[in-house]
Amino acid sequence: MATSAQKTAEININLLPGEEPTSTAGTAVHWALTIGRYLIIFTEIVAISIFVLSIKLSADKQNLKENIQSLTTQVSAEEDFEKEFRTVQNRINEVKSQRTSHFPNNVVVSEFLKLLPKGLALEALNIEEGSISFSGSFATPKELQTLISSFSKSDKLVGLNISNLEHPTPKNKRFKFSADAIIIPSSFEEKGADAAGGTAK
Repeated sequence: MATSAQKTAEININLLPGEEPTSTAGTAVHWALTIGRYLIIFTEIVAISIFVLSIKLSADKQNLKENIQSLTTQVSAEEDFEKEFRTVQNRINEVKSQRTSHFPNNVVVSEFLKLLPKGLALEALNIEEGSISFSGSFATPKELQTLISSFSKSDKLVGLNISNLEHPTPKNKRFKFSADAIIIPSSFEEKGADAAGGTAK
């Protein structure tokens, strides 16, 4: 018989987690894993924040685009209104111009001749929009005083302005002058209408 049986070696398997490593390398690995987890969480938070921000910026971009389109429409409408306003204004100005061009100059001339004193010789006469200019000569200052007095009493031709006055010379013994005055169109309208009515009759 064998003196003694050979003892079988014992196998010990521990499935429970062991204690934290106490060595420097183990501590470093532990801290690296912990920091890595936090970095992963932080990276995910940043990614989610960027995603939410991109959605918000996209929405703001869309709102801005809609606002620009709305403002563009308003500006276009204002430009159309301005064009229409200018068209109407041009038509009004054209009507005024037509009325001025058809102003009864013969009535103005008739009224003007009534204001001229006897002894005053008329050399030139020009009627433009809202004004009348003329030049002539007279023998004595009395005619000039009468002319000024006549215009001061008139409510149709007003604002007489003597722009040039030349005294007599040995060759020409008469005073020469140039003058202009303002025409009041409204004061001639009724008279012009009456004259037109009389002509029609």
